[in-house]
Amino acid sequence: MLHITYNYALQTLCGAPHNVCNDNGIAEDLPLNRMLGDYDIIHGTFFVCGLTRDDFTDLTPKQMKHYEEMYHDPQLFFLLGKTLCVEHTTPEGYAQFMQATRQPPHQEQER
Repeated sequence: MLHITYNYALQTLCGAPHNVCNDNGIAEDLPLNRMLGDYDIIHGTFFVCGLTRDDFTDLTPKQMKHYEEMYHDPQLFFLLGKTLCVEHTTPEGYAQFMQATRQPPHQEQER
């Protein structure tokens, strides 16, 4: 499945492959999606692709396998004190967590 975002920002991952994600993800308060190493978090949807001099390109089969394994499991983010923690989970576990923590829509107060 390919996720394309509204604004593109290229971030190098170990050389050739790139994450394409919404550059305004933090400002738009998009949900935390995946941890990038130990230094950054992708907010909102993203995709990984190759990059030529002029355009996006396919990943090699080896790269596809690597990134599919790397990003296969959803991640849950939570605070433990002042530390942001990440935990891998199953798609079913992620759906259950999101349903349990979903806040009801903000309703206007009647006057």
